[in-house]
Amino acid sequence: MKWILSFLSFLSLNSTALAVTPVVVLCLGDSLTEGLEISPDAAFPALLDKRLKKKLGPTAEALNAGISGSTSASGPSRLKFHLGSPKKPTHMILELGTNDALRGLPVTAMKKNLEDTIKIAKENKIKVLLAGMKMPPSYGPAYAKSFEEAFKLVAREQKVALIPFFLEGVAAHPEFNLPDGLHPNPQGHRIITETVWKNLEPLL
Repeated sequence: MKWILSFLSFLSLNSTALAVTPVVVLCLGDSLTEGLEISPDAAFPALLDKRLKKKLGPTAEALNAGISGSTSASGPSRLKFHLGSPKKPTHMILELGTNDALRGLPVTAMKKNLEDTIKIAKENKIKVLLAGMKMPPSYGPAYAKSFEEAFKLVAREQKVALIPFFLEGVAAHPEFNLPDGLHPNPQGHRIITETVWKNLEPLL
């Protein structure tokens, strides 16, 4: 009888622990994640936060860890910083690399930085969703192709989920971007949220 009570108590304690473990989605990116020149409430992490709470309850949340101008080289150190936070991530959306291309940095270096960031995440049991990016042919067809392929290679080699193109339905659509033509406006961020959710939901 005692062992039955002990077993039931064990199940109860572990079920409680699982129930209170919150889903924390770290949105680690650059200005596309930060929401350049728009209200923080209109950026995709805030919209994703609302979606998570509706789906999983009030303890679930998305954290906006976007910093304008960031390159992929910042990924590992920034992730380590958030690992020390009381709100330790359970999931991560990794959206870095665009500024590498804008600065003409080597694709091989970007690929390694993304891999290093993902490896840290995996070591800490964080599920990763990698945001794939593209560059226009004006950057040179060879560079544009190798840039796009790098995200696919990283996802395949590291065995993580991939958003084929983070700005799908937004890039090259003036009505969904700020006047600079590069950064999404609030409407654009709503589209990004749908794209992210479609790829994130299976990981939750």
